[in-house]
Amino acid sequence: MKASPDTSWCRKGGSRGYVTTCEITWAIGKKESGWVLCIPVGREFESSVPRSMRWLWSPEDPFFLKSAVIHDLLLEEGFRPAFADSQWFEAALSVHAPELRTWLAYGFMRSRRFLFWSALKLRASLP
Repeated sequence: MKASPDTSWCRKGGSRGYVTTCEITWAIGKKESGWVLCIPVGREFESSVPRSMRWLWSPEDPFFLKSAVIHDLLLEEGFRPAFADSQWFEAALSVHAPELRTWLAYGFMRSRRFLFWSALKLRASLP
């Protein structure tokens, strides 16, 4: 079993489940890319996992907390879900999350988005 990543940058609490306790920076794309996302102290975020998948992934899994705060901020700032999802994936790998679980979660996340998108398109095409 891998050692858990450092989560001293956040604490449980707030209205969404977690709060950052220090500023977090995330280099988009690659280290030293010049494009840095800054997440301020006091930023509330959630690590959401659909109830049907909680037997496999816990919303409290320390390997995915950094991913969650980055993902939430990107979505709330208006970035496309596919982009936010890709950064979720990269952030999980950056803290050495178990690769198989990370790939499965990412695949599930993307598939779920596709299914919701498909259902909306189908509903819009019905008379």
